Amino acid sequence: MTADVYAGDDGIREGVNNAQPAGAATFNIVADADANLLLRVGAALNLLNVAPRAFHMETRPEGAATVKALVECSELQAELIARKLQQLTSVRDVVVEYASAHTRIP
Repeated sequence: MTADVYAGDDGIREGVNNAQPAGAATFNIVADADANLLLRVGAALNLLNVAPRAFHMETRPEGAATVKALVECSELQAELIARKLQQLTSVRDVVVEYASAHTRIP
């Protein structure tokens, strides 16, 4: 059987806790304002198999774009997605802020 570790399918192994995501990650991305940026970022976030709670993209006159996405996931999943986002050719920087379920998530 195969598992999708990005979507949290690693819980099918014995001894792994099957709890729901413990919080949410806010991905702050700065990238070149390419026409396909929305598609590329969306494809990486789609690996979580959860719709973002919030998503905002803004372009700047100097040719840069900022993307901010809030997605419920585990901290490990957030780290894996951040690595995927950093591999995108147009991405300049990715900063992830993680809030556990015990922290109030907007």
